[in-house]
Amino acid sequence: MALAVLAALLALLTGIGPQGGRPAAAEPDAALLVDGPVRVGGGEDVLIGVAGVRYHDTIELAADGQGINELDTERYVAGVAEMPGRWPLEALKAQAVAARTYAWWSAEYGAHAGFDLCATTACQVFRGAEVVLDGGQRWEEAVAATAGEVLVDPEGDPILSRYFSTSGGRTYANEEVFPASGPRAYLVGIDDPYDAVSPYHRWRVRFTREEFDEVLSRGERLATTVPVAVVERTGDVDDVTARFRVTGRDGSVVEVGAVELRDFLSLVAPDRFPDRFPTRRADGLRLLPSTVPSSRFTVEVSDDEVVLEGRGWGHGVGMGQYGARGRAEDGADHLEILAAYYGGLQPTRSPELPDRIRVGLGQRDELTLAADDLVTILDARGEVVVERALGPWTASRADGGWLLAPPSGHDRELEVGPTRSVPSLTRDGETVTVEAEVNKHVVLRLEVVDEAGLPVSKRHLGVAEPGLHAATWRLTDDDGDPVTAGTYRLVLTGEDGAGRSAGTPTEVAVAQPARPADGPGPNLPQAIPSGTILLPLAALGLLALVSLLLVAVLRPSRSRP
Repeated sequence: MALAVLAALLALLTGIGPQGGRPAAAEPDAALLVDGPVRVGGGEDVLIGVAGVRYHDTIELAADGQGINELDTERYVAGVAEMPGRWPLEALKAQAVAARTYAWWSAEYGAHAGFDLCATTACQVFRGAEVVLDGGQRWEEAVAATAGEVLVDPEGDPILSRYFSTSGGRTYANEEVFPASGPRAYLVGIDDPYDAVSPYHRWRVRFTREEFDEVLSRGERLATTVPVAVVERTGDVDDVTARFRVTGRDGSVVEVGAVELRDFLSLVAPDRFPDRFPTRRADGLRLLPSTVPSSRFTVEVSDDEVVLEGRGWGHGVGMGQYGARGRAEDGADHLEILAAYYGGLQPTRSPELPDRIRVGLGQRDELTLAADDLVTILDARGEVVVERALGPWTASRADGGWLLAPPSGHDRELEVGPTRSVPSLTRDGETVTVEAEVNKHVVLRLEVVDEAGLPVSKRHLGVAEPGLHAATWRLTDDDGDPVTAGTYRLVLTGEDGAGRSAGTPTEVAVAQPARPADGPGPNLPQAIPSGTILLPLAALGLLALVSLLLVAVLRPSRSRP
C-alpha cells in the first residue's frame, strides 16, 4: 500500500504516466501566411500586448514591418507619457491640451507614411494603456477634464503646439530653433521665471582635463586643438546660433556651433567614459538626461578641469513643462498656463478634431501579439483570417506579408478541470477562492448561481494560459450587495477560440451569522464548505459538558501516598 502511494506521488511529481512514459508533446500548430498588412482587433476596450506593452483597440502590421496602433483620440492622449502624473492637475490639463493639439497637427501636416505620428520623443512619447494602468489615474483625470479641447489658429486649424522640459528662464521663438518652419505668432520667446522649480533650471558638468582632451580627440576637426587651452562662447548663453571657439595650446583654432558641440559631447563622453557621463544633476537624485542637456552653456578651462555651466533641457520652443508646473503651483489654471506659452490662445473644441489616431510603434521583423480577450485577425482586404484568436500569436515578416503562428496547443480539444474550493485561500465570512485547470489558452470566467439556478455574479477574468488558475468571490452579487444565506454553485468556465466552453461547478454553503445586539454594521454572510454541519450554540455547550464528564468518569483513580 505504501509503495503504491509512493509510486502515485512520483508519477504526480515527474509527470510519468502509469505506462512509464511521459505525455506526448503537442505538435506545433500550423502557421498562416498573410499577404500585406495584418489588422488585429477586438474592440475599443480590448488590450493587445505588443512586445510587452499593452495597447487599446487595434494593432496593424504594415508590410514594411511598421507596427501601428489605431485607437480613439482621447484614448491616445491618455497614453501620452510626457508629464509625471503626480504634478498639479492644472499643469496636467495644459499638457493634455497641448498633446491633443499636437496629435491633430501631426495628423494634418505630418510627413509619416501610413500613420499620424510616432510613439517616441521624435513626436511625443506614447506608452499605450500602460500609462493609466501604471498608476496614471490623475493624468487620465486631466485628459477627461479637457476632453476635446485643442488650440487653433484664427483659421480654425490646429497650431504646432511644441513643448519641452526646461527653459532655464526663457523660451525661444520658433524660427530661432526651427528656421525651416518659420515664425509662428503663437510661438514667441518669453521670460519664464516659474521654470526655476526644475532641477534642470541650472546644471554643471565637470570633466578632468584628461577626459575633456580624450573626448575632443575623437572629433575630426576638434582633435587638432588637443591639448585644449581655451574654450570661448562667441554669443549670449540664450543665443541658439552662438558658436564656440576652441583653441589648442599650440595655437590651433576650431569653431563649432553650440548645438554641434552639445551633440558631440553628449555622444562621445558616455562612449569613452560610461561610468562618468552623464553626471548627476544638482540635487543628486538622478542623472542628467544627457551629458550636455541643452545648447545654453559656457565652458571654463582651468589647469585641473573643464567645467560646463548650463541651463535648461530640450529645444526651448513653446510650453516649458516645468514652467507649467511652477505656474500651477502658484495658482494658475490650465487656461492661463496655455495662454502664457502659446501667444494668448485659449482652448476650444473643434468638429475637425479626428476621432481616431494612428500611432507608429516602430519597425520589427518579429513580434508577439497577446490580447486580454478574443480578437479577430484580418488581412489587407478586410477579410477574416482568424475569427477568434486567443493567446500569444507570433508574427514574422515573410514574402511581403506576415507569417502568423498560433500559441502551442491552439488546436487541442478543450479540457477544463472541475472547479474546487481552496480552503487555505478562503476567508470565512469574506471570500471564497476556487480553482480549476485548463489545457490551452482560454477566456476564463467565474460564474455564481443560487439554489434556484438564477445568476448571482459573473466575472470576466481575461485570457488564461494552460495551467491552474484561481479566482475569488467576495460573497456579493454583480451590484456589490452581500448575498443571503444559502447554497451557491461556483464554476470557472473556459472558452476556447473555437467557441467551445467547459467547466464543472462546485457547491459552497453561505451562512448568515447572528448579528450582535449592539454590533455595528450589516450582517455579512459567512462562507462554509458544502456539507459542513451547523450546530446551535446550546448543543455545542452540551457536547463540551458531556466531554468533561466522560473524562472525569474514565480517568484512572489515584491513591494518596
